[in-house]
Amino acid sequence: MPCEISKEERLQRLLKLKLILKNFEPHQIENEADNVNDEIFWRFKVDQAIHIIKKAAGIFKNNLAVAFSGGKDSLVALHLTLRVLDNQVNVIYNHTTVEFPETIKYVKQLADEWNLNLIITKPTKSFFNAVKEKGWATHENRWCCKPYKDEPAYNFMKQKGIITEITGTTRTESLYRRSLKPFSFPKKEPYIIRIHPIYDWNQWEIWKYIKENKLPYNPLYDMGYQRIGCWCCPINGLSHYKRLKRTHPKLFEFLCNFTPMHPNIAKLQNL
Repeated sequence: MPCEISKEERLQRLLKLKLILKNFEPHQIENEADNVNDEIFWRFKVDQAIHIIKKAAGIFKNNLAVAFSGGKDSLVALHLTLRVLDNQVNVIYNHTTVEFPETIKYVKQLADEWNLNLIITKPTKSFFNAVKEKGWATHENRWCCKPYKDEPAYNFMKQKGIITEITGTTRTESLYRRSLKPFSFPKKEPYIIRIHPIYDWNQWEIWKYIKENKLPYNPLYDMGYQRIGCWCCPINGLSHYKRLKRTHPKLFEFLCNFTPMHPNIAKLQNL
């Protein structure tokens, strides 16, 4: 049974508590409690992510790889994986041929610094030649994703007998991914099993992990870019192309002179 205390002792404790809290406003106490809760929950997510990777490694042994895009999410997934597995795990970077030059340099530099077993896959056809034939992709017809983002890495994995891919995909990326789970089985790629160790992380947790572990991240984020994929993706909004004009004037000029006209360049010219 709990030990009972006298009224006098209870009063003394209350006076001590009042003395401790006299310099704190109520909202400060609440904020501190929220910060502690966030910290505890974040630590739990890190442990959970490592547990997911260990489970995958135990099941699939050497038949797995890490998908690395050069972005912050896949950077965290890669670092977590290396805490579980050695540096000999295959790290696959798919070069779509329309990557930012900073991303390519960053990926290669990280591979050297971390001694990664980096595999760079590429599509078989130039992206801009395909655009001349098909036109720019749209929300309704994203014809470029499969041949330029998915198939090169998929073909390499199939050739090498790799059946499992660890990704940095999170639920917060889109409405489509709200139901994402740690293990997924893509219908379009039945040969591949995808592992998502940080599936339930938010952006604050991603950046906290990067800063706490002092991970070198893609310099494009410091330029204001939120997404560091294909620099000419038509799905990006006008703000992306306004920024591109400022940070990468030569790439912007290339788009201005390219035929067919990029839809977002046309919109900017009509403003």
